[in-house]
Amino acid sequence: MAFNYTYEQMLDKAYKELPAISKEEVRFEMPQIRVTQAGNRVVVSNLPQIASAFRRLIEHLLKFMLRELATTGELKGSEYFFVGRFRPEFLQEKVVKYAKEFVLCHQCGKPDTHIAKEANAAFLVCEACGAKDSIRILK
Repeated sequence: MAFNYTYEQMLDKAYKELPAISKEEVRFEMPQIRVTQAGNRVVVSNLPQIASAFRRLIEHLLKFMLRELATTGELKGSEYFFVGRFRPEFLQEKVVKYAKEFVLCHQCGKPDTHIAKEANAAFLVCEACGAKDSIRILK
């Protein structure tokens, strides 16, 4: 059985069979930090929700924030108090920095990752593309 298609006909057929390209590329939205100032302390009310959106332990995110802010803090109920006066934009930058370092894949940029510890090293393992990059350990 011989088919006598021209190149243009085959090209038209191929274009018709291509799947539709989705314009929506973002399925991960960076969480926004909710901050209020209480004297010489900053109160963050949604740190557990941010950690949950990142699929990370709250302790890991809190340790990172305390280190980046070079301050101390404490948990009271569901709110986190950081000693010092910090602008909300500055705190949001720290959340984005955490996401870039410990959540988003360094190869494909997707948030489908987890942290794997091996001996004295930690790795960011991407479940989407399979990449494995070393990351620093927070002590």
